Amino acid sequence: MRNKPALALLTSLLLLGGISPSIAEDASPSPSPSATLTRAEQVLKFHMKYDPMFDTQYKRLMVIQSKITYNASMKGAFKDILKDFQGVRAFLENGLASNTEGIEVFVSYADEELGEFENTMYLLEKEISKSKTITCVKGKTVKKVMALKPKCPAGYKKK
Repeated sequence: MRNKPALALLTSLLLLGGISPSIAEDASPSPSPSATLTRAEQVLKFHMKYDPMFDTQYKRLMVIQSKITYNASMKGAFKDILKDFQGVRAFLENGLASNTEGIEVFVSYADEELGEFENTMYLLEKEISKSKTITCVKGKTVKKVMALKPKCPAGYKKK
C-alpha cells in the first residue's frame, strides 16, 4: 500500500520530466502546413489524396454488388451501405465547396469513413466467399438463390 503513492509520484515525474520548460520557451511556434496554403490549395490537396481512395472503394462496392445479385438477404444491407457511401461523398463535396468549414474536419471525417468502409467491405467479401449459389426450377422458370445455406423457394425444386 505504501508503494502506490511512490509509484504514482515516480510515474508523474517521468511523464513531466520529458517536457523541459526551457526548451518549450525557446521553440518558436512554426506555422502549420495548412496555414501556408490557401483554402483552394487545401481542397485540391484533399481531392488529390482522398478521391482515388474513395474511387477504389466504390469500384469494390460495385464488384460486391454484382456478386450478390442472387442473395436477397444481402441486397437490403448492401443498399444501405451504398446509400451511406454516397451520402459521405456528397457531404464531403458540399462541405469542401463551402468556404465556412476548416479542412481538418473533412480530413478526419474522410479518414474515419474510409476505415469504416474498408472494414465493411472486408466483411461483405468474406460473407460472399462463404455463400453458395443453387439453381431452382419450377416448370420453365429458373431462379438462382445465393446464401450461406441456400434453400429453394416454395414450389421450386433444386436443379
